[in-house]
Amino acid sequence: MRPKDELAADRALDRPGTNESERLPLHEQAEDILGVTVRKVVIPVAAGRNLAVLLEAAVRNYILQLRGIHSTAEFMQRQQAEMKKD
Repeated sequence: MRPKDELAADRALDRPGTNESERLPLHEQAEDILGVTVRKVVIPVAAGRNLAVLLEAAVRNYILQLRGIHSTAEFMQRQQAEMKKD
């Protein structure tokens, strides 16, 4: 049985409207913390949203990326193909 990789979630909060980011980023984002490069995921959150579900989806997406499955790129390709049909 393969040992499970340890995933750690760190959070940093920004005020709405102060941090412009892509809604569906295609490139990995990283941040340097104490000399260690840490992968950064920006999740836009509105009041009343379920943070647990949003965080779980972000973790699942990260695990898929580790396995070589890039769901954002695949989604955008399918969307472009459907738009070209019309």
